[in-house]
Amino acid sequence: MDVCLKKQIVATCSSDRTVRVWNYSAKDELTPDIVQQFEEEAYSVAVHPSGFHMVVGFSDNIRMLNIL
Repeated sequence: MDVCLKKQIVATCSSDRTVRVWNYSAKDELTPDIVQQFEEEAYSVAVHPSGFHMVVGFSDNIRMLNIL
């Protein structure tokens, strides 16, 4: 899990092979804004302080993703 400094988003990775981006602004319910499914399990996630980029770590590689 990682939290962005400048935007109200949290990124999580899970053993179900998904990476989710959550917006925790003034909403009544917390639902993921973005859900990305991968072929393999992600072990780590890091969000750039600007909130526009994210790095996801897998067992054999690292992928850089843009958050739109």
